[in-house]
Amino acid sequence: MVPLRRSFLIRSVYDLLSSNANLVRWGKKDDPTCSLCQGWQTKEHVLSSCKVALSQGRYTWRHNRVLQELASVISTAKGEIHPSSTSSTVFTTKVESKNEWRVDHNKHP
Repeated sequence: MVPLRRSFLIRSVYDLLSSNANLVRWGKKDDPTCSLCQGWQTKEHVLSSCKVALSQGRYTWRHNRVLQELASVISTAKGEIHPSSTSSTVFTTKVESKNEWRVDHNKHP
């Protein structure tokens, strides 16, 4: 396993990621709120609970990137040619003032 991935997993399990809530607890920051929704920014909030990130498609984007990586690894192991991981990604953002969705290609959070 790549050392950075291992480090992330270990820090995630023990809630040692640098969320705003942890940074406040460690005396490194004064404001524990999420910059997107103003909720309390914990590990859980960042990884799956922010309503703004959900409405913008950020969790779907991350999920799809993980699936692309898995498909690429499996295809390589099988000796198949696989599409580039830099293929077009759709990221949607809700435009609050117009109550509509805007589609941005190749943008990610």
